Amino acid sequence: MLTAWLLIGAVTGLADTLPFAPGEKLFYEVRWEQVPVARVSLEVRPVEEIRGEPAYHFVFRARTYPALDILFPVDGHIGGYTDLALTRSFRLEKDMREGWTRRAYRVDFDWDRGVANYVKKGKTRRSVALTDGTLDMLSILYYVRSLPLTAGMTVTRPLSSGKKTHLAEALVVRQETITVGGRSWPAFLIEPDVRKAGGIFKKSKKPRFLLWISADERRIPLRVVSKVWVGAFILELTDAPPEPVAAGS
Repeated sequence: MLTAWLLIGAVTGLADTLPFAPGEKLFYEVRWEQVPVARVSLEVRPVEEIRGEPAYHFVFRARTYPALDILFPVDGHIGGYTDLALTRSFRLEKDMREGWTRRAYRVDFDWDRGVANYVKKGKTRRSVALTDGTLDMLSILYYVRSLPLTAGMTVTRPLSSGKKTHLAEALVVRQETITVGGRSWPAFLIEPDVRKAGGIFKKSKKPRFLLWISADERRIPLRVVSKVWVGAFILELTDAPPEPVAAGS
């Protein structure tokens, strides 16, 4: 019971300082070269306890439309856990079917030992050193949302996949107005440097990743454009809460 009250108190204390809270859920459509291919959601789950500390739980889910399943099915989720101040990650989980391959693993951030352990099928396959402030690939999005963004600023943060840790860098290019979901949004255009990223970015000669975040108190991810060797993928918001979600709602 004491732990529950501590978690509630911690979330309440941060409710006025962060643009998101447990209960927020955002929905997106993914297009490949303007062809709708999948639905995606981002969710802030209730606060949990990881190794005795309260932790945010962020979840990304993706599912291709049934008509696309015969070509390249995608179905699964990624989960990220951080401390409530967004200063370090505790865990990363991925269980995703991509094409005809299922990728399931966990990364445990062991801050006592200063390493991130890449765990697959219950066994630690690799350990890499951690730098103070290291985040996982999902939680770093919420860290960016927590910042007072301004055009021209550069955001840097250590990022770990469990296989490697590197310094991630992104430029807030400018503020502009974009149309998403039939309405105009003032937004910050952010471009991370993805040259050190793995996966499909590693296979591309000149990959680009563009992110638009609303320039208001909610700082909602509105649009993502990913330009890689197989073409351009566009992710756009289709539904969002009309007002910031209050903690405990």
